Amino acid sequence: MESVQRSYEDFASVPSIVFRLTGYDVLGAPETRSRRLLMWIYRWMCAFSHAICVGFMIFRMVEMTTIDSISLFIRYCTLVTYVINSDTKHATAMQRESIQSLNKKLAALYPKSTLDRIYYRVNEHYWSRSFLAMIVIYIGSSIMVVIGPILQSIIACFTQQQFTYQHCYPYFIYNPNRDPIWVYVTIYALEWLHSTHMVISNIATDLWLLCFQVQICMHFSCMIRSLEEYQPARTHERDDKHFLAQMVNKHEYLVMLQNDLNGIFGGSLLLSLITTAAVLCTVSVYVLIQGLNLEGITYMVFIGTSCMQLFLVCNHGQQVLDLSADIGHAAYNHNWHNASIAYKKYLLIIIIRAQKPVELSAMGYMPISRDTFKQMMSVTYRGLAMIRQMIE
Repeated sequence: MESVQRSYEDFASVPSIVFRLTGYDVLGAPETRSRRLLMWIYRWMCAFSHAICVGFMIFRMVEMTTIDSISLFIRYCTLVTYVINSDTKHATAMQRESIQSLNKKLAALYPKSTLDRIYYRVNEHYWSRSFLAMIVIYIGSSIMVVIGPILQSIIACFTQQQFTYQHCYPYFIYNPNRDPIWVYVTIYALEWLHSTHMVISNIATDLWLLCFQVQICMHFSCMIRSLEEYQPARTHERDDKHFLAQMVNKHEYLVMLQNDLNGIFGGSLLLSLITTAAVLCTVSVYVLIQGLNLEGITYMVFIGTSCMQLFLVCNHGQQVLDLSADIGHAAYNHNWHNASIAYKKYLLIIIIRAQKPVELSAMGYMPISRDTFKQMMSVTYRGLAMIRQMIE
């Protein structure tokens, strides 16, 4: 058992720190005026660069004259779906008041004393090292997508004695014989900030979703243990009724919190499932076309981390589904035989309510679970096979 029990702020710090990489502070932590100004400037630089790049992307698609190969067409399909995915999640994160409200409710519910935190097993629910490593790899692989072209240009400079002026996105066309070097530097800066805006919006919004979902799962898990361990008796009927009334109220409160969570993230979840499958499909086709060069390897790592990101969301959806259903089993299986009639009636309220499990839902259209992940992977594979057959 670890001596130091994690606080609620430890859980919330991970998504908060990641989002601050774009200059956006969801929780509005107190800062000095100069630091707040710098973060505000950086945030709008990212947003402005993103708007310019998306504008150029739309212009090239309308123009169509520069999209002259299958690989470039697939690349544009990937970029379009990833932009939609990231912008949807960014719009979700802009619901600042709703996120802060849910965060305050969960922070107030979090166990305060060390003994309570030990009983809740808060450290077991804290972000694992493998999970944190996945975040680093995801951000790192996304950075490599942007850095890769300039690395290839540097390698070409040493091997071919010529700097090739490659850059990440095909929106901008740079001619070193005609355009000055500052244009190339500006293009690369825009692409870097554009990529940062998309990648961080994508991963950080899901981190807030997982942070809140982990908290709700932790409370459901503690409720199950409390019910299973409680020993009611007719001799202390009043205490038994008080205990069970607390369980009923907490159960209803957790259902309300889950509904708040679905209200905030449900829309982005629905569109994210569709666009993530499209991104995985088109990126996989692009890798098959490009082969295992530096860019191909980088995209393969990105595919793996994107699949893991989707799985984690679906897995936590499965957990809350299972735990909320297990509340009814715990109520039935604990030692209620010696309890009073009034206690047994209270128990029925929990059992009946647990017949409709709490779920992480994409706007009510589908519960998010491991089955959802399998369906998305199946759709991705079928789409990949169809596009590959069309190309061949």
